[in-house]
Formats: sequence, structure tokens, C-alpha cells
Amino acid sequence: MRGWIDAALCAAAFAAAVAGAAPASAQESVAERFNLDRLQLSAIGLSGGGVWPSRVEPAQAYAIHADYGEIAPRWRVVLTVTYWGSEFRPEVVRELEEAWRNATVDPSGDDTIVVGKIRISDIAFEVDGRWTPLATGALRPFVGGGLGVHVLNAENRILAGTFVESALDMIASGVTALAGVDTAPVGGFTFGVQGRYSFISNTRFFTLRAGGAYNFPLPRTDG
Repeated sequence: MRGWIDAALCAAAFAAAVAGAAPASAQESVAERFNLDRLQLSAIGLSGGGVWPSRVEPAQAYAIHADYGEIAPRWRVVLTVTYWGSEFRPEVVRELEEAWRNATVDPSGDDTIVVGKIRISDIAFEVDGRWTPLATGALRPFVGGGLGVHVLNAENRILAGTFVESALDMIASGVTALAGVDTAPVGGFTFGVQGRYSFISNTRFFTLRAGGAYNFPLPRTDG
């Protein structure tokens, strides 16, 4: 395992060195090709709502997002950080207890296995691409998708320090499909609702959230 870590560190260092040595003109051409030079922070907001993960009890989700404006006509880039925490459903825990009980040698048949509540939380860092068919009007619907990294953490007094906890604790990539609607800016603020369906390696969940954002004034241009 240490060898893989050392190799990854060397590869990262090499990539950083190559990127730093790349001519400025090459970096500019990449930015221009993907319209990255058009990105600038245009709004920042907060939202919250319910999340319904598979095998886990429903919970509250809280998010902060930063809108970086259009990268192409009607396409916007939004960075989102989301947190939610809950616990595995009782029937899921009972399945684990039953499997554990079946694997235990109990000649007298009086052993009791109680795992208790297994807490789990997720912090997600995602980049959304949102397509807005109507750029004007009081209501502005959008659809899109996102890519992200999810930091999952599980906690339980029985499983602490075991390979089961290690299997539940992970950093996983995920994809998200999303749709929603925002209002036009009112006094610099917009409000909206959206639904998100996320897929990661060991679970999937639906989130319905509502919130608002403050839109920074657009820079004035002469002429």
C-alpha cells in the first residue's frame, strides 16, 4: 500500500511540475478552448431540504453554492458543497446482526448481538452544469448534471476500528442529475427549488431543496 501512495505522490509532483513548466500561451489556449476565461463568481447562496438515501433514514441536507456564470450560451457552472447526516435503517442493522449471529459459534444459544445505531454522514463537493432554456422571465427553469466527490463517514461503538467501519468510510466519486427552477433577480436576490438524484459507489439518494442566492452586480461596460 505504501508503494502505491509513494507512486501517486510522485505522479502528482510530476504533473504539478509539468503544469508549472507549461508555457503561458499553452495555458491560455486551454482556457480559451473550454471558455474557462469567461467564468467569474456571479452569485452565492444557501439552500436546505430533505434527503432520502437508500438503506438510510431520511435526513436534512444543507448546501452552499457558488454560481460562476455562463461558460456557453444558456449553460452555467455552479460549485456546490452539501452536507447531510443520518443513520442506517433498523432493518438494515438487523440484517447485519443476523449475519453476525449466524457466523458465531453459540453452543448454548443464548448469545445476544446488538450492534446499535450506525451513524453515517456525507460531505459532497460537486461541479454542476445547468442548462436554462429561458434566460428571461419571472421563472427560469433549468436541467443539468454534476460530477462530484463524496466524503462518507460512518460511526458506531461496536464497529469502531474494524474493517466494517473502514469499508463504510470512503471517498467516492459520484454523478448527479438535477432539475429545478429559479426566480428572476429581485433586489439582487433569487429564490428557487431543485431536485437532485445522486449515484455513488455504494448508495444513491434523492434530495429536494429550496433556497436563495445573492447575485453580485454585473460589471459595467462602456458603450
